[in-house]
Amino acid sequence: MPKVTVYIPTHNYDRYIDKAIQSVLKQTMTDWELIVIDDGSTDNTIETISKYKTHPKIRIIEQDNKGLNVTNNIALRLSNGKYIMRLDADDYLDENILLVLSNILDEKPDIGLVYPDYYHVDEEGEIVEIVRRKKIEEEVELLDLPAHGACTIIRKECLLDLKGYEEEFSCQDGYDLWLRFIKRYKPYNVNIPLFYYRQHPKSLTRQQEGILDTRKKIKEKYVNKYNNA
Repeated sequence: MPKVTVYIPTHNYDRYIDKAIQSVLKQTMTDWELIVIDDGSTDNTIETISKYKTHPKIRIIEQDNKGLNVTNNIALRLSNGKYIMRLDADDYLDENILLVLSNILDEKPDIGLVYPDYYHVDEEGEIVEIVRRKKIEEEVELLDLPAHGACTIIRKECLLDLKGYEEEFSCQDGYDLWLRFIKRYKPYNVNIPLFYYRQHPKSLTRQQEGILDTRKKIKEKYVNKYNNA
């Protein structure tokens, strides 16, 4: 059983997907598996990722378009790792991210997930800024600044206990999972930039209006649930 399962959900990101896969292959920690899930792409993504089908540590899954959270749950069911991390197809990893983050979970059994700082890069991969996350409970409260949905390592047992991702929310960035997670488990952040977060016209985080509207619905559901508990 590998220590870490990394999975890459991709939909029409042929331009970037190879860079994401290569960043996993270049990890200094080798105890991982990679699941690449093509979510109904209509560009050349299938052709690009097909060259990895024979790699012993990579599985390629092709499916009709199901959306991010359904795909997250499929990856959870397919994963064999003790820890699990999503890598978005247009982002890529520092070579030490799996080593650093998995070691923290190894050494801190009371921690359920860990996430790092990151580099914000432009469409061409040029670094725009280093984004430093505020220290939890020192500089920011838990509800104020959730972990990034991608490039966060989570104990698989915690995800299973939470019953995975809420599939009713198609346009959101992990906020629902964060709210449910911090009710039961402790998060931890590392102030070292360990992945490259790309923003471009197609990126999900550009769809701010949809994300903010979904976050509002998530908060309403969360408040109603626990006020009536």
